[in-house]
Amino acid sequence: MNGGDSVTSALDTLYTEIQRLVQAESESEICEVAVDAVPPVFNVEYAGLWLYDSEAAELQLTAQTDRAKKELGSDIVYRPGNSLSWEAFTAGELRRVPEDAEDGTQYNDDSLLASELILPIGDYGVLNIASVDADVFNPGEVQVARILAANVESALARAQREHALKVQNDRLETFVSMVSHDLQNPLTVADGHLELARQTGSDNHLANVSDALDRMETLINDLLTLAEEGEVVEERTRLDLCDTAKQAWSNVYTPEATLQTTGTVDIFGDKSRLLQVFENLYRNAVEHVGSDVTIYIGQLQSLHTTTRVSTTEFTDGFYIADDGPGIPLDDPSRVFESGHSTDSTGLGLAIVERIIEAHGWEITASRSAQGGARFEIHGDVKPVTPFNT
Repeated sequence: MNGGDSVTSALDTLYTEIQRLVQAESESEICEVAVDAVPPVFNVEYAGLWLYDSEAAELQLTAQTDRAKKELGSDIVYRPGNSLSWEAFTAGELRRVPEDAEDGTQYNDDSLLASELILPIGDYGVLNIASVDADVFNPGEVQVARILAANVESALARAQREHALKVQNDRLETFVSMVSHDLQNPLTVADGHLELARQTGSDNHLANVSDALDRMETLINDLLTLAEEGEVVEERTRLDLCDTAKQAWSNVYTPEATLQTTGTVDIFGDKSRLLQVFENLYRNAVEHVGSDVTIYIGQLQSLHTTTRVSTTEFTDGFYIADDGPGIPLDDPSRVFESGHSTDSTGLGLAIVERIIEAHGWEITASRSAQGGARFEIHGDVKPVTPFNT
C-alpha cells in the first residue's frame, strides 16, 4: 500500500475487522480474528499472535495466518533474550525488522521475512505482521497496525472480564442452589425436634436439634470453602509432589491406611489449597474403601517439546489412586457433583475440582490399576490462561 488513499482504504477495512473483534467471545476466537484481519488490511500474508504465559515465562504462538503456518511452522516460542518479539513485549514498545534487529536479537537470522512489525498487546502478548518484501510498511500503515493491536488488547480484556463474570455468576448460582437444597434437610430436622421438645417437654429432642445445627454449620463452612476456592490462583510456588502429598497425609488421621508414592516432580501452585486437594481425596478414599486403604500417588507421563531454541521437558500432571471398589464408569465426571462425596457434606470432591480448575488445570476420574478410583490432574506445569474458553 502507498499513499494516503491506501491508508484510508486500510482503515475502512480495519473498521470491518474490528466489528468482528467486538463480536468474538473467546480468547482463541479473538486471536484468530486478529490474524485473519492482517491480509485484507495490510495486503501481506504473514501474521502471528503470541500470548504470554506467566508460569512458563514465554510467549506462545496462539494463532497465525495459513501462509505463516505453512512456511514458518507452528513451533515458534519467544523467551527472554531470544527474540526481538520478547524485547517488544517486555518494553511495551513497537519493534521493526530490519531497523531494530541490528543487535542480533532476531529469533531467526535466516528468516525469509524482510519486513516485520512487532506490536505489543499490553500484558497479553505480541502481534507480528510481516512480509517477504522489504520496506513494506509506511508510517501510515504503522499507525493502522497500532490501532489493530490496541483493539485486540481491548477485546482480550473484555473476554477476560466477561469470563470472570460468567464464572462468578455460575458460582453464585451453584452456591444458592446448594444452600437452598442441602440446608433444607437439617433445618427441617431441627425444626421438627424443636417442636417435639415444646410439645413433650423432653430435653432428649434438643440433642437432635444440636446435631442438626452442627450439620448445618459444617455445610455452611464447606459451601463457603467451595465458593472461595474458585478464585483463580495468581501466586504459585514450586512444590515437590511427594513432599506435598506426605505433608497432607500427616494432616489426615489415617492410622491403618498406606500411602505409596512413585517418583516425584515439581508442581507449581498454591500450597495451602493443594494440601486441601490431597486431604479431601484421602478422606474420600478412606470413606469409600475403609481405614486400611492403600493410596498411590505418582507422576503422569513426561512430555517433551522442541523449538528452534531449546528442548523443554515437563510432566503432563500427576495422579492419586486407591485400591477400593472404584467408581461408576457410565459418567465418572458426576463424582465431582455436590452430594457424590461420602464425606459429611458431600462437597469434598466438588471442592477438589474447584481448586484444580482455579489453578487452570483439569481433573478426571477413572478406574485405577488396582480396581479402585483414580484421579488424574493434568497440566501441572503447562501454560495457564485462566479465561481461555
